[in-house]
Amino acid sequence: MHLIERVAFDELDGTSDGFGGETLDPVERFTTRAKFTYLRGGEKVQAGRLSGTQAIVATVRRSASTAAIGTDGTTRWQLRDTARGTVYNIRAVEPNRDKPRQYLDFICESVT
Repeated sequence: MHLIERVAFDELDGTSDGFGGETLDPVERFTTRAKFTYLRGGEKVQAGRLSGTQAIVATVRRSASTAAIGTDGTTRWQLRDTARGTVYNIRAVEPNRDKPRQYLDFICESVT
């Protein structure tokens, strides 16, 4: 598997906004290599295209850092393509279908 893309995993760190709410600011935790697969097929993917979002699967090597994101929950993490600057919300994390012990698949949607 050719992991040619460079990605950063940013944790959304919450700080008080002074009005009882929380402001989430991305803090880079680590970088790694990934392989992008752009999704084209389903109804939700087609609707996303119309609204200007792109759905991808980012395959990364399994490590203690990447595996922790799957168990931590995906709402406080985002993936960033460091070459293009595109930011993706992580929607789900799954073991890779072909090599589940070596790789994880992050199903992501670009932020508009």
